[in-house]
Amino acid sequence: MSESVKIEGLGFSYPDGTAALNNVSIQINQSEKVGIVGSNGAGKSTLVNHLNGYFLPQKGSIHIHGIPLSKNTQEEIRRHVGVVFQNPDDQLFMTRLYDDIAFGPKNLGMPQEEIGNAVEKVLHELNLWELRNKPSMHMSQGQKRFAAFA
Repeated sequence: MSESVKIEGLGFSYPDGTAALNNVSIQINQSEKVGIVGSNGAGKSTLVNHLNGYFLPQKGSIHIHGIPLSKNTQEEIRRHVGVVFQNPDDQLFMTRLYDDIAFGPKNLGMPQEEIGNAVEKVLHELNLWELRNKPSMHMSQGQKRFAAFA
């Protein structure tokens, strides 16, 4: 099975000296679903912020689809990793759902025609097509949570 995420000996401390991660090792294979749980201050957000390159490892290593995370590979890593916020109201912010889904590909420099095709495809795959022109503030909490994955 192909590994998507491989973390070995990850260590990270904040500038004030607070140790957030100490020798964390995880392997997540393609198609696996993983939940990260723990009490407040356990390092969950810090770990997730490493996966998308927001933080770089101070100790250890992170590989996403075989690509080692570094300052030089952050942009490439971000093309493979997305983060869904706990509260979808913090994530959905455009005038309509269609634009929210198009936001990421636009920022990655995808050509406009490809963006349109990709957005339509995901809207159909997730059965959200009927909501494409709806503002997120007029969607139910459940619809917002589902849309945040798009």
